[in-house]
Amino acid sequence: MKPSDLLGKSFDCECGRRHTVPTEHLYYSSSAVDRLPEVARQYVAQPEYLIMADERTYEIAGHLVEEALKNDGATVKCFIVPDREGESPITDDETRDFILGQAPTAELYIAAGSGVINDLTKWIAFERKKPFLTVATAASMNGYASSNVSATINGLKVLFQAQACKGVFAIPDVIENAPFDLTASGLGDVIAKPVSSADWKLNQYLFDEYYCQFSVDLLKDLESVYLEQPDKIKKRDGEAIQALFEALFYSSVAMTITGTSAPASGGEHLFSHTLDMISTLEGNQHDFHGRQVGLGSILSAALYEKILTIEAPEFTKLPSEVDKVFWGPLTSIVQGKYQEKIPKSELAARKLSRSENWDSLRVILKQNLLPAQKIKNCLKQAGAAHRINDIRLKDNRLKTEKLLQIWKNANQMRERFNILDLAIMVGIMPGQAEDVVNEWVKD
Repeated sequence: MKPSDLLGKSFDCECGRRHTVPTEHLYYSSSAVDRLPEVARQYVAQPEYLIMADERTYEIAGHLVEEALKNDGATVKCFIVPDREGESPITDDETRDFILGQAPTAELYIAAGSGVINDLTKWIAFERKKPFLTVATAASMNGYASSNVSATINGLKVLFQAQACKGVFAIPDVIENAPFDLTASGLGDVIAKPVSSADWKLNQYLFDEYYCQFSVDLLKDLESVYLEQPDKIKKRDGEAIQALFEALFYSSVAMTITGTSAPASGGEHLFSHTLDMISTLEGNQHDFHGRQVGLGSILSAALYEKILTIEAPEFTKLPSEVDKVFWGPLTSIVQGKYQEKIPKSELAARKLSRSENWDSLRVILKQNLLPAQKIKNCLKQAGAAHRINDIRLKDNRLKTEKLLQIWKNANQMRERFNILDLAIMVGIMPGQAEDVVNEWVKD
């Protein structure tokens, strides 16, 4: 079965579950927006639509959507999400409340944008119990067909389920000519899959948690296009950019059908989320999510390689409390999440202390991993972030000391067990963290 055959379908999977793909349409063509009015009418009794965009994405795609829908005789309203303190909008509870209070109602919502606009539209449509469609403006992130919303609530970066869109529309010329940092961010986001899948497999082995190999393999036919020839991303090659966009799209499908972010998000994403949270606390504008995830993916892959060479590890307990100095005013909310992980770590230590279990785990985890060097080379040749100094913080660059603080504490923000927890338990983190950083992302 081809990935495109899954749209709008339900099917029984070898994982034992019946999967449903709520997103029914994907149009990646020069006439994508022309198809929008016909598709939109399938989901409403009256053609009354609200387009959500920011100032930039309205100019890129929003006005095209508005024109196409009005030409079809629809009632169309637009809501421009305002910038925050001179910077792009962000997905948080403050922005949600502002939109709910100010944006007009409609029968169907249309996101014209990428990460933030997609998440905000998804959130508002979910709150108002209405369907929504997305017109993409960049191959920048893996959330287009995901039911998840990544948002900051009470200062904590969280992920919660809303509803997936009914269709995604993308014009190749728009996607190929998006700001290159956005495209490179998309590559950083999707290249995380091998390490996030390893984290997911780790949880299945240790705790008998749900795992779906089908969702892990969903991108295989697309990955080689950008993994083997990453320079084509840098050159904005049409075939490579389309493969990247579709890989991001089907990565979001994988998360939706499994009901978890685990197919595409592990310890490497916690690094990015933590960097976002601390940057916000300090009043700094952080870099694009996928650029940070790419760096986290190199580090996670390097940790896996280091851990899997250990023949007979001695396991230590995770600290019982989070780092209060590091988390500051977020300590209590982070501690609540972290506390749920402690019993898991104790169970993991007991199971892995048996040599045959440790040996089995090493064999299993190697099956889906990519070498850290391959991840780094791919990002480097594509012109994507792959070094500490590539990551921006407002008008400055990320420093080694700050990266180490983030990396050493990122495991504390979520209850799901991951590579960062395992690295602490076998004694690699935090003691060898600086050595790994210097070897892999210093230059």
